[in-house]
Amino acid sequence: MPDQQPEKDQPIESELSEDLKQRILLWARAILEKKLNHEPPPQGPDLAGLRGGVFVTLKLDGNLRGCIGRFDFTALLSDSIRDMVLAAAFNDYRFHPLTKDELADLDITISVLTKPRPLNSLDDLVIGRDGLYLTHPMGSGVLLPVVAVEHGFSPLEFARCTAIKAGLMPEDWNDPKAKLMVFTAPAFSTDPQEVV
Repeated sequence: MPDQQPEKDQPIESELSEDLKQRILLWARAILEKKLNHEPPPQGPDLAGLRGGVFVTLKLDGNLRGCIGRFDFTALLSDSIRDMVLAAAFNDYRFHPLTKDELADLDITISVLTKPRPLNSLDDLVIGRDGLYLTHPMGSGVLLPVVAVEHGFSPLEFARCTAIKAGLMPEDWNDPKAKLMVFTAPAFSTDPQEVV
């Protein structure tokens, strides 16, 4: 049986050069500009068929303006980035749709997700490196690694807040029906002070 190449189901951080990250951020802003001007979306940089999950976070004057992600590791990374940039700007139910006046001062952070893996013990969770993804028959929730850092969470507090994000009770992260997974989310941003 011939050796099989590993399936390219997630982007590898080293494949995203600093130059490519900057081009992706410029493309993300151009996507929003074209949408606001009712023009077709611009062509993005070549991401060589990379696939993976993405979260896009938008901030205005340091305040959250939109944040939406996709935990689909079969989708093309270019499609996920485009779709999540638009969703964070126009479909985050917590905010009104982005306006032209806001675009110039908008900071864009793109987090490229690694494929989640089971977390066997909270002792294995590394605050600042790991995000949490909780699935349960009654709901699911995701918190990026930066959330634990921003709030000073312990691993237990992080797990409890992920359960709450899933619409569950805080201790449901430990329910036998729950599946708690970790992932990393290397991020790059138009804001040089943003945690990456």
